[in-house]
Amino acid sequence: MSSPPLRHSVQSVSRRTGLSPHVLRVWEKRYSTVQPERSHGNQRLYSEADVERLILLRRAIELGHSIGTIAHLTSPQLKALLAKATGDLPSAAPDKAKHARSESVNSRKLVDEALRKVAAMDVGGLEAVFDNALIVFGKMGLITQLIGPLLSEIGARWRSGELQIAHEHLASEAIRSYLGSTFRQFAIHPSAPLIVITTPAGQLHDLGIWIAGAAASNMGWRVTIAGASLPAEEVVRIAQVQEAKAVALSIIHPGNDPGVDSELRRLRRMLPASIPIIVGGCAAVSYRETIDAIGARLVESFNDFTEALEEFRQGRN
Repeated sequence: MSSPPLRHSVQSVSRRTGLSPHVLRVWEKRYSTVQPERSHGNQRLYSEADVERLILLRRAIELGHSIGTIAHLTSPQLKALLAKATGDLPSAAPDKAKHARSESVNSRKLVDEALRKVAAMDVGGLEAVFDNALIVFGKMGLITQLIGPLLSEIGARWRSGELQIAHEHLASEAIRSYLGSTFRQFAIHPSAPLIVITTPAGQLHDLGIWIAGAAASNMGWRVTIAGASLPAEEVVRIAQVQEAKAVALSIIHPGNDPGVDSELRRLRRMLPASIPIIVGGCAAVSYRETIDAIGARLVESFNDFTEALEEFRQGRN
């Protein structure tokens, strides 16, 4: 007599797929991605096929697809879509262009909605927009499609006087809190590489380190957010104790602080040569000469940052 097929709880599926219970529930209700069975206690129970399909959907979203455009695909079709990612076929170009336009429209709508919530100082509403972006775009898309553009818009509107400093602070705290809770939900294997993320001494703006930490976590790195304005010797101590594979620094403002140059040089001098340094943030390019001189990696975009992480993970630094 054969044993009954194995069924998995929401919590188990959440751990295996990297999708939060909230995302699983919304995907099922809004997009019918899977149709789990129900236990006698009305708890959702997932099959192995359901888990495999959810993992395929998550991987496709991480490549830039939105859930609304791929939810109808079968598991074999999703596998074919993922296989194409390593070598785009010419015939796929029109579909990719159409998809890119759709992504842009969705992103613009969410950014505009988020801006309205910021202007109204509606934290709960802003978090709901983040939830929606997480569902539509996935974890990395949340950063690149919503949070990045949103911060740029807030900065521009603050400079024009349309928004006040209180609006900027409210948005920053909401983003920091959301990223901190969202990207710490799932355990990463203890053998995964670890990155220490901080800002140099004197750099008090810490939003960039939370965004970088979220991106690194999404790529399977263990992340230590060491806080802002950390002296070089403290960065080195943390990196050595935790056996870090890389250190990342965020520099937001200002772009002409001689203390930052000094801290960068001290850090490279004290940090083991085997541990690479990544420097990013909107003011990082102002320190390019020092960054180049110490052999650190200047990143000017999310793509630069993720590429650097992948190289370091494979030992190509």
